[in-house]
Amino acid sequence: MILTKFYWCLLLGVFPFIGFAQKSDVAISFGALPDSLAKHPKPIIINVYTDWCTYCMMQENGIKKSAELAALLGKEMYYLRLNAENKETIFFNHEQYHFQPNGPSTGVHELALALGKGNKDIAYPMWFILDEHYKLQYSFFGYLKPKDLKALLLAYLKEKKTQSSDQVFEGIN
Repeated sequence: MILTKFYWCLLLGVFPFIGFAQKSDVAISFGALPDSLAKHPKPIIINVYTDWCTYCMMQENGIKKSAELAALLGKEMYYLRLNAENKETIFFNHEQYHFQPNGPSTGVHELALALGKGNKDIAYPMWFILDEHYKLQYSFFGYLKPKDLKALLLAYLKEKKTQSSDQVFEGIN
């Protein structure tokens, strides 16, 4: 009887922690990006979110639950997350961006505004794909199901590889 209780306590004490070790965060920091790009150039994808946005939380949970999507973001691109209400200064593409207050306890980060420029209707989450030279290639405003995000990324990477091949052939002719 005591041995059975011991096994149950052990099982209940260890079991809840098993799920926490399954997925690691594939996002890198803005501070690590320049060195990473210098060593291994590849596209950049930025997910702009807020802490209060339910769709943003669903988006991140979908990424964490999809091993294929997490692997794609970790291996083929530099994945960055930007809290649009972050109050810290961020250095990005040789520029400095700050938090811009628009009320006593509210505001938006300048980098979120700079990435979303030209779009009057900002909806979170926001997605931005940039090439390795920080040139904006694609943007999307709103929630993407994990399978749709994966399809979008694969289509972008396929198009990028096709363009690179075309440029090589143009140089040979």
